[in-house]
Amino acid sequence: MIEPASSQDLIGTLGINGKLFVAQLVNFAIVLVAMWRWVYRPLVKMMDARAREIADGLRNADAAEQKLAEAVTERGRMLRETKTEAHTILQATHKKTEELRDEEIRQTHEEIRKIRNEAMDRIQHERDASFHALKNDVADLVARATQKVAGRMDEKAQRAQIADAIKEI
Repeated sequence: MIEPASSQDLIGTLGINGKLFVAQLVNFAIVLVAMWRWVYRPLVKMMDARAREIADGLRNADAAEQKLAEAVTERGRMLRETKTEAHTILQATHKKTEELRDEEIRQTHEEIRKIRNEAMDRIQHERDASFHALKNDVADLVARATQKVAGRMDEKAQRAQIADAIKEI
């Protein structure tokens, strides 16, 4: 029968030195603990912090995008309000301009009417004055002509002439 080989012999058959192997295992454990304590844990902490920063950045980016969309919407609303306001002001200005123009036209018509009435009054006054002057001149001429004609007539003929004139008038 075959006897179980000792573990020394088996490891030796594989070409492994047992003491060296144990020393390498201890060294590996020391390196593993050192790596775990001073490399892996800080690295995991940094990666977690970075993951949180990235998540915060994404949330901030989403919030900024939302704020941008709100700002664009607000800008559009403000532009519409401003347009509406400008349109209202423009209409009010047009209305006021029309009112002022109509008032100016009314005042101009009133002034023209006053000037026309004054001119008509002056023309009537001048016509009356001319008519009065002409009447006086005609009366004066008639009186002179009558004196010349009456001076040649006797009193009886003058009375007959006056009676005829009165009847005609």
